[in-house]
Amino acid sequence: MAKVQLEHRHVILGEPLAFDLVDQHGRVWLKYGYVIKSEGQLDRLIDRGVFFEEIIDESQRQQREKENVSVFLGVSELADEFQQLFDRKQINYGEVLRVAELIQELCELDGDAALANIQLYRNGRYSLRHSFHTALLTEMLLRHLDRPREVRCHALAGALTMNIGMLELQDLLYQQNVPLTLEQKRDVIAHPQMAVEALRKQGIDHPVWLEVVEHHHEMIDGSGYPKRPPVNVLSIESQAVSMADRFCAMISERKYRPGTLSNLAAQNLLSRQAATIAPVLANAFRKEVGNYPPGTLVALANGEVAAVIRRLLNPEHPLMRSLRSPSGIRYAEPPKRIASGPVFAIKEAVDAQVIKDCDWASLWPRVELEESKDGEAGAA
Repeated sequence: MAKVQLEHRHVILGEPLAFDLVDQHGRVWLKYGYVIKSEGQLDRLIDRGVFFEEIIDESQRQQREKENVSVFLGVSELADEFQQLFDRKQINYGEVLRVAELIQELCELDGDAALANIQLYRNGRYSLRHSFHTALLTEMLLRHLDRPREVRCHALAGALTMNIGMLELQDLLYQQNVPLTLEQKRDVIAHPQMAVEALRKQGIDHPVWLEVVEHHHEMIDGSGYPKRPPVNVLSIESQAVSMADRFCAMISERKYRPGTLSNLAAQNLLSRQAATIAPVLANAFRKEVGNYPPGTLVALANGEVAAVIRRLLNPEHPLMRSLRSPSGIRYAEPPKRIASGPVFAIKEAVDAQVIKDCDWASLWPRVELEESKDGEAGAA
């Protein structure tokens, strides 16, 4: 028998407890079979540090670990796998379709934990993680618009391969703190068509995939590049990739500067660049991302520093977990906060670097594989 401290993953609301809950002295708080009905009641029990006794059975432990996954870690590991595809001498672009399918599965399990990677995952080559993050956000936008799964999958493949015509240049520009040369400008303008040609050489001919790659820098107001086609030529998929591409680029750091804070990047897109974005897509962005998407670090009115972990129905009042107290001490068990009321109101977004060595994955509970969170933007 082993004493285990209660966590959210141990309890299914509305179902009988499979164990007694006890305090640190062994006194019973709730007996076997009791039904916990509310998230608030469960939160209070966890805050009090109650325990239960678990029989250690290695086969059961291994089975449980298979059934429960950390979506945040799953997305991070998938980003690593995606980058490894480009370590080979001969790259098979067709393999990114499997990466796109796995992105869809992870976003369905927990879209909040998946989105958090866009701000908190910083491993490997900038060019590749940027494409990966663009694909993540594209999935969330197109899923909100109820686009068919197969169409979304090929749009994601397009996002993952949109820059294969300029990966080395993109990594160079990540470090370059001077204006582009004339040759670099020409290569940037040419890269969508170069990517399409590289995909066609490998037999990739899906119209959504190729259209996304070809048009991911075109705008509905006639701006963008390289061809400036009529607005009716631009699919909602290519527009979603374009929007996700711009947002992810704005919030990403460069070697010589930090990224733009997410709330400022969102304001830029939805106000200054509003003419380049279809209203239906702008609305999807507000619903799925908002000003403070998961993974945003924020300073609160009471002096705490917190991480946004869930989008709620009111995009201005997300669910957070406080990482640092007003006195600057790190919380061992980050308490939950909702950004409403004067105490826990968001004062401003801050750079993620203000918190060092944080186990970001621990902020999101592991998810049972059979329980998809598809469409539950308001779940806490």
